[in-house]
Amino acid sequence: MLPKILTTAPTQFSEQQTRALLAADPTTVVTAGAGAGKTRTLVARYLALLAEGLSPRQVTAVTFTNKAAREMRNRVRQEIGAYLRRPNLPPDDSALWQAIYRELDAARIGTIHSLCAEILRSHPAEAGLDPRFELLDEGRSAISRGQAVDDALAEAAGDPAMQSLFAGLGERRLHLTLADLLARRLDALAAFAGQPANLLDHWRAKLSEWQRQALDRLEANPDWAGSLAILRDNAARKEDDRMEVQRRVALALFDAAAGDVPERLAVLAHLDSINLVGGAQGGWPGGKFQLEAVKAALRTLRELWRANASLLGLALNPQDERLAGLLPPLHTLFLAAAERYRRQKEAGHALDFDDLEAHTLALLQTHAEVRAYWQRALRVILVDEFQDTNRRQSDLIDLLRGPDSRLFVVGDAKQSIYRFRGADVSVYRHKQATAGQLHELSTSYRAHARLIDALNQLLGPVLGAPAADLPDFAAPFAPLGIFRRDPKPGLQPPFLELHLAVGSKSEGALERSAQAVAGRLRQMIAAGEIAAGEVAILCRASTAFAAYENALEAAG
Repeated sequence: MLPKILTTAPTQFSEQQTRALLAADPTTVVTAGAGAGKTRTLVARYLALLAEGLSPRQVTAVTFTNKAAREMRNRVRQEIGAYLRRPNLPPDDSALWQAIYRELDAARIGTIHSLCAEILRSHPAEAGLDPRFELLDEGRSAISRGQAVDDALAEAAGDPAMQSLFAGLGERRLHLTLADLLARRLDALAAFAGQPANLLDHWRAKLSEWQRQALDRLEANPDWAGSLAILRDNAARKEDDRMEVQRRVALALFDAAAGDVPERLAVLAHLDSINLVGGAQGGWPGGKFQLEAVKAALRTLRELWRANASLLGLALNPQDERLAGLLPPLHTLFLAAAERYRRQKEAGHALDFDDLEAHTLALLQTHAEVRAYWQRALRVILVDEFQDTNRRQSDLIDLLRGPDSRLFVVGDAKQSIYRFRGADVSVYRHKQATAGQLHELSTSYRAHARLIDALNQLLGPVLGAPAADLPDFAAPFAPLGIFRRDPKPGLQPPFLELHLAVGSKSEGALERSAQAVAGRLRQMIAAGEIAAGEVAILCRASTAFAAYENALEAAG
């Protein structure tokens, strides 16, 4: 049953939202599509927990940005304020929510990094940190990392052991690579630490294993086995019949495909050159029917091979050998840049976001009493935008959960395409798979029927349907439901147009896109559908501006 503070809200909660916000399981995962009322449901869940008797300090709401945290805190404050202004509010209710309202400034509503900072400052001795550490925001952190990269490259330029790096990657690419590694240094450190001593042998072994698995799957395919059986059971009368020759060649390949995986693959690769031209039905005991059956079997084998050739035909080449040789000096250079960055932060008594995660994770893993303290303190953890969570952050949340704690996460795997701060969608998919309760908010309250129908038709084939063998990094298509059937007054069709320009920028696709947009706008303005001042052109990057400016100028 909804608490009274929610039953008096101006708009009612849908059945989907109600089930989600009242979920009682220790682990609840809510998947919310665009415009499905995710924030409203999350705020309602927070209020429902307070109505249970939990204090704002016992409920932790983890948001992705400080802006989102402020928005949630303000929404909670507005809801409670509106409730307190209701006439004839029972005195007990009024006293309860007034006390909660006064505590909201101290509520734990913030980012994962603000929570980490609170934990570290509460236990500086155990964490081995100065409690007065300064937190570097992303801008200042990027500047410091850039300086560390420049210094490390300047020193490496005079080191003969590093010359292969400069020659192999070039100065600009090496700078970009090193900057990217330093920006994700915790992941990079883990990757380098797990790097085998002989990388080429490791790659060969891995590739051989993947190819063996792919070949086993191919040979277990009923179409593959059935086609091979047809070839073995059907022979022509005439040995020189063109299709009989191809049948015998194919069978010889299968009979010769023995030994280790590379040898088998080298032999079977000739399936790609099977020739299906020719063959006379008079040369076959079963006539045209038998000839066509053999042709179909050969075609199936050839096409199945081609469908898997990108992996089965793969082999290490001299470029791989060069790359394997570049990784050890790159590791050395990365460690040098990371050490410079560390010294800069140490001099300023500063930590960046990765430091907060790493230190908090280590603190909770190695100090049982600290972990127990926070598990008692945090009775419920709410996490917004869980698809933007990385593995470390998920581990942190799991460590903060006590045996009696509850976890409530909201996310949308499809939005993981943005890969914010190294987010890993497989973390969200795993949490979905292990949740006690799964809830889906699939009705969009933001868009009208024609727009949602168009988006569903567009995105369905692109994202694909759910499947049992779907990789954990993929997000299947989930159609949005419709709440508002009619568009807002004054909005006329078409609501959505797509103009796709084929090719790459180097082939002129950007210019063609710009010309198409300018031409379409000119048509609409000439027809009186819009005025020029009602148009906004949004580009992904400012490098596209010139193409659109030129196209608009040419179109008048």
